[in-house]
Amino acid sequence: MNEVLLKYHNLNVTFEMYGLRIRALREINFEVNRGEVLGIVGESGSGKSVLLQATLRLLPKNAKVDGDIYYKGLNLLSIDERKFRNILGKNFSLIPQGFASLNPCISNWIQISERPMEHFGILKNNGQKLAIDLLDKLGINNPIKVAKGYRSQLSGGMLQRVLVAMGISAPSEIIFVDEPTKGLDGKTKKLVTNLLKISKEMTKSMVIVSHDLSFLREIADRICVLYWGDVLELCSSKVFFESPRHPYSQALLNSLPSRGLIPIQGEPPSINSLPAGCNFHPRCPHSNSKCKQLRPKLIPVDDGMVRCLLYGE
Repeated sequence: MNEVLLKYHNLNVTFEMYGLRIRALREINFEVNRGEVLGIVGESGSGKSVLLQATLRLLPKNAKVDGDIYYKGLNLLSIDERKFRNILGKNFSLIPQGFASLNPCISNWIQISERPMEHFGILKNNGQKLAIDLLDKLGINNPIKVAKGYRSQLSGGMLQRVLVAMGISAPSEIIFVDEPTKGLDGKTKKLVTNLLKISKEMTKSMVIVSHDLSFLREIADRICVLYWGDVLELCSSKVFFESPRHPYSQALLNSLPSRGLIPIQGEPPSINSLPAGCNFHPRCPHSNSKCKQLRPKLIPVDDGMVRCLLYGE
């Protein structure tokens, strides 16, 4: 039986904006097991980044969070900030996205080694050596120069290596990865894939938020499909890419160039006026009158879960 590291239980996230109540996540229920890479997919606005921010308690002040997020049985949403930061520093790590994730006024090695120095007692001199060694392992030609340099001196490939080094600079049970291939060319994307495979060997589990299906096919063990705040399908990577069950999962795959680049029909709903019933029914080729009235439950199907009336009410 798989050991559960992270469990989402009836997680809801809403935002108060200009007098409106915007629902970003609704009744999120799934688990992250030890030793697996879980890919979270969906179009922009589906709630992927909100889920990551809720887990790391990085949501803005206008967000309201209900429900539970358990880490090995401990509810991360009910403990005080000091205890949470200690868990975050010692047990979790983050590989963020883009130049904005690095402070332009602080040398790269300090940002790489900040977590081990703060939470694992690594001394400053050893922190610099750690950063240099990591950059060397990740394929930087002149790791000393890059470690002592700054954000503005990094090329795209070097930036990705620095960000990955930040995520693997100290032991962790879960690495969270935020859109690692967003805006990258094919060559750099291949580099990131290889870097994350190295990261996978150095941790117990990974949660990767991404819109890039071809990338996730290479690295993910399971796939969680989000659509405007709802989990629509949770299954193995093999099932998702070979025989997905939910019509939205099928539409996502059909939009890939290798599948004919078929766009998903219709328009995504407005975030402040989601349709009744199934969120996806206005765009679904299989929708009927029941889909417009009933919100399907997330039910077990074989070794996965699916939210669709095609599989029962």
